[in-house]
Amino acid sequence: MNRFCALIVPCIAFLPTMAFAENIHLPGHRAVYELTLGETRDNVAIRGAEGRYVFDLEDICDGYTLNERLVVRLTRDVGSVLTDYRLSAYETENGDMYRFSTETEFNGTTEQSASGKLRVAKESAMVDYKIADDVSFDEEVMPPLAHIRAILDAARKGEGRYAATVFDGDIKKPVFYAVTRITEALEKTDLSETKGKAALDDLARWRIDSVYFPPSGDADAATATPEFRFTATLFENGVVTDLLLDYLDFSLKADLVDLKVHADDC
Repeated sequence: MNRFCALIVPCIAFLPTMAFAENIHLPGHRAVYELTLGETRDNVAIRGAEGRYVFDLEDICDGYTLNERLVVRLTRDVGSVLTDYRLSAYETENGDMYRFSTETEFNGTTEQSASGKLRVAKESAMVDYKIADDVSFDEEVMPPLAHIRAILDAARKGEGRYAATVFDGDIKKPVFYAVTRITEALEKTDLSETKGKAALDDLARWRIDSVYFPPSGDADAATATPEFRFTATLFENGVVTDLLLDYLDFSLKADLVDLKVHADDC
């Protein structure tokens, strides 16, 4: 989620994670989204947005590699901000290790970077940062792909809610408490402008609404103010469409324009 939260910088019970969804397989795929401005609220001085988000996942049998890039220009009343976020990561099949490197530029200047390794045990986790102090947690923490697979597992079982502590990768805010509502996808997704849309034919799908809060130790989850929210249609192969990224004072729409499913060699 760091790639999404980075845009704003310049301006209960937990479910088990280790054996969370070992039967859930994410096929490798490359999804390209066009970004445009959604709603603005409370007199926010953002007048437009345009950009692109690329999600490239590879299944390498013992785990997954993930490369992401999000580039978006936010036009304000005075000037504009160009955000360029890049992620390169590897995550094990069972979600017990996540190795990552991220970098965020604003108007061509690097403002944020982080790299390291997350290790997850049954009731604890530790982050070994390369350029910051290590951080430990007295609870299980889910890396990003494990979180997606767990939501899919809950959806397949007909559960309407999934909650977990999710690793973000940022040094100042390494984890969030994510609560996801899962409902039936009643409206058919419009993919008329999407290349490669045949890969989603006849697949099961659900609507998800994920809200990200500060860690549960920071505040009461019942009264905490969320920091980020996204809604999407989630297909059973892990592809998302109809994506809306909500920063509470403004939102971005992410429309899937190109999808390529990689060959499965495992």
